[in-house]
Parts: sequence; C-alpha cells; structure tokens
Amino acid sequence: MKKLTLIFITIIGLGLLISCEKELREPVLDMNLTEKNAITNPADGSSYVLTKDEADSVFTNFQWSAINYNLYNLENTKYALQMDIADSNFINARNLVTTTNTSFEITVGAMNQKLMGMEISPDTAHNVEFRVFAYINTDTDYSDVYSNPITLTVTPYEPPSPTTPSLWIPGDYQGWDPASAPQIYSYTNDGVYKGYMYMPEGGTYEFKFTSAPDWDHTNFGYAGEGLLDTDPEAGNLSIEGPGGYSVVVDTVALTWTHELENWGVIGEWLAWADDIDMLWDDENQYLYVTVEDIPAAENQRFKFRANDSWDVNLGAKDPDDGTLVQGGADIPIPDGGTLKFILIFTTAEPTYEVQ
Repeated sequence: MKKLTLIFITIIGLGLLISCEKELREPVLDMNLTEKNAITNPADGSSYVLTKDEADSVFTNFQWSAINYNLYNLENTKYALQMDIADSNFINARNLVTTTNTSFEITVGAMNQKLMGMEISPDTAHNVEFRVFAYINTDTDYSDVYSNPITLTVTPYEPPSPTTPSLWIPGDYQGWDPASAPQIYSYTNDGVYKGYMYMPEGGTYEFKFTSAPDWDHTNFGYAGEGLLDTDPEAGNLSIEGPGGYSVVVDTVALTWTHELENWGVIGEWLAWADDIDMLWDDENQYLYVTVEDIPAAENQRFKFRANDSWDVNLGAKDPDDGTLVQGGADIPIPDGGTLKFILIFTTAEPTYEVQ
C-alpha cells in the first residue's frame, strides 16, 4: 500500500512540474497579431512649395500612430521617419529622425537641406515618399514593421551659398570700429583664419580680432606671445610697426602668428631686380599699383614678391586661372603701356588681376 501511495505522489509531482514548466514558458512575439502604425499627418498627396524666406518656419509636424505588438512588456519601440524619391522602393532611404515619440516637427530650411542632399533640382516639383519604420531593437529584424508610405509633392529652393566664416580686425589704426574693419577668412571652416592686414604709420599698432562686426560677440585679445584670450577684459594685441602682415589665427588652439609682408611687382622690364611697391586699398581690401610706360614686348612677364626678396614670391598656377602659388610661373603681361596690378588675399588662395 505504501508503494502505491509513493507512486501516486510521484506521478502528481511530475504533473505539477510539467504544468509549472508550461506556465513559465516565455510568451512569443507573434507578428501576425501586430497592428501596424500609419502616418496620420500630413495627408497623402499634399503639395508644398518651399521658399528661403520661410526657412525658419515649420514645414510640417509629421505624426503617426503607435505600433501595437501582441506583447506589452517590451522595451520602448523605436521609430525612424524615412524619405526617398517616389517609386524608388526606398532603396536610398534617408532617416529624418529616429525617436521613441510618434511625431516629428521639421523646419522649411531643414527639409530643403534634406531634399537637396538627395541631389534633386531646385525650383522643380518632385514627388517624395515618406514612411515610418518601427522596430524594438537593432539586434534582430523580427520586430521590423514599415508603415504604408505617403507621397508629398515638394518644390525645394536653391540654397544660398554658404557664408565663409570670418574674423574682423578692429584697432587703433581705423578707430576701433569692427563694422568697417578688414577681415580674414576660414575657407576650410576649421577655425583657422588666414589673410592680410595693413597698418599705416602712426598710432599704437594695437588691435583685436572679433567674431562679428561688433563688440557683442566673441572677441580675441592678448594672452601671451602668440596666444589669444576670449575674456572681454583681455588686453589688446599689437604688431611691431607699420606695414602689411600675413596673419593666421587659430580660434580652436587660441593662437595667432603674423609675418611682415610688404608686396611689390617685379618683371622683365625691371630686369627682375627692382620691385615697384604696392599700395593698400582699404575700401576694396586688396593691394594694387598702377604702372605707366611698360614697354610692349612679346614675352613680357611679371610676378609678385614680398620684402624685396625671392623668399616669398607668388606666380601663376598651371594652368593659369588667376590663382597664385608660392614660386609659381612668371605671369605674361597682355599689353604694354599703363597697367594696374592687383593682389588679393581675401580669397581661398591668393589671386590677381591685371587691368
């Protein structure tokens, strides 16, 4: 009888154990039971014409319904709002945003930038599709769901040319007025600014660099030899005396350098020996000199050089596109007579003109 009782208890225990195992089994994500999300705003088929005057205005507030998986204890669902040219099957889909929210607001300017990044023509209507990609995590694609796309007709505008970052150089030599001060530029947009400044005789030869044509933004003053300080109370910078200077400013490392460079024109009619000194045009921000009675000759040529020395000299690139390089080729003079030579340092590389 005891044996029968023991066997009966064992059978019951095994049953309970099996039952517990069934109850502890993890629930399964069943994508057939998932309720797909959908874009609810803007309406499919809407049309937009973008203008740069409204770049800071709201293009639209994209909204979509939340996806419903059959499980409720999942980590937060992620959503990626995607766009691509219509009928492209989203081969080159671009994400506008990745978020756990169910809405995304974008400005006209930001949308225009996204559209131009798709290499489409400005001032032309284009059909663009949008969809929402929903997923739980990036480790598996089991939870991936795409909403039905909507199509918007959008006309982008030609974006303005990017503004080259610049610094102003107000100082005693021009009345400490940033708005009328000469500028140096960062054509590489990496915080390094290069250019040319000219200090006439007289005054203290003191100055500062400013990040705007006023005193209300970041100003760069003295922090030691070759060093800069953005403290508004920092002292003035200075140079040794009058003349023209090549200037390099690093606003990241907070350093600056300057080299005296008084430029002249030299050429065959001068026997490549004696420079003609150039003058500074404060209004046009370039160096120039007008030379009279240049003899007409078949191979008449010239170059620019600094400080009456060949150590720093500028000639033409090959081919000659008006850009100058250190040690470049001699530059042909088209005609003799009276010519105006212009040397420009407000471009990405030095350039020249002959008029």
